[in-house]
Amino acid sequence: MIVTVTLNPSIDRTIRVANLVRGGVNRAEIIALDAGGKGVNVSRALAVYGAPTHAILIGAALGSAWFRDMLAESGVPHTMVMADGITRSNVTLVEADGTVTKINEPGVTLDATAIGHVEEALAALPLAGAWVVLAGRLNPGAADDTYRGLASFAKERGARVAVDVSGRPLDVALEAGGVDLIKPNQHELGEIVGRHLGTIGAVIEAAREVIARGVATVVCSLGRDGALYVTATEAIHVECTEEIVGTPVGAGDILLATFIGGGADAAALVDAVRWSAASVKLPGTAIPTPAQAAAIPVTRHAQPDPSRPLIEVS
Repeated sequence: MIVTVTLNPSIDRTIRVANLVRGGVNRAEIIALDAGGKGVNVSRALAVYGAPTHAILIGAALGSAWFRDMLAESGVPHTMVMADGITRSNVTLVEADGTVTKINEPGVTLDATAIGHVEEALAALPLAGAWVVLAGRLNPGAADDTYRGLASFAKERGARVAVDVSGRPLDVALEAGGVDLIKPNQHELGEIVGRHLGTIGAVIEAAREVIARGVATVVCSLGRDGALYVTATEAIHVECTEEIVGTPVGAGDILLATFIGGGADAAALVDAVRWSAASVKLPGTAIPTPAQAAAIPVTRHAQPDPSRPLIEVS
């Protein structure tokens, strides 16, 4: 069982405009409308991948009914903890030349009472031996140690914990130790160690610094360079052998989902990169089919080239 916790779910709109006119009227075409938030995306991907999952999420007064319908349609069992407010919307704006602009709303305000209800939802599930994925931006009002507390709560009940968040909440979660897996991209990993990461070797070195703080595994997504799996003793690099063109929104969530769903080991990274890359070709945060993922050609480097520069370094 892979349980996801999404404190700040979103209604994800992907729209296309021929040419964005600042200060003017823009006629847009809706490409996709998806139930989103990192943890929700992970559960949606797991449902398609064929791995058992259960999504715990915060529901707001406006938007919760739609969310329930969308998760049911996607075959995702879920527990919704209600809070006051409006479910946030995240807008991805795609221009004709391929430029992608994201506009993300902050979400509903959370307090200790709501977090307590999330813990109750976790406690109601069989967590021994399960994975608990804590993912996504924290809400206004949520303390920086929110994920640390939820991680400790899950670990005490025998779960393995993956955290996919950036900034101070991740630093605080790592302070307590016991996080089994993190999935940053190279920029987020660079923020953790406080320096720019421009090569494969630099990413591996940074990942090992984080592992020394108590994390068992780091899976680092590298955009067009694929992804790295790093433990204290092993580093594996997997990448696509052809250029993948499209919108990468949600691709990292699918990488994390299929990595854990596939066993959370070095072998699982191959399939995970295929699924993640296949999603880039699809509109919005659509989940690829197994056939679409299988059609993506990838290569596995058991001995990554440490001097290789990364393409997406800015």
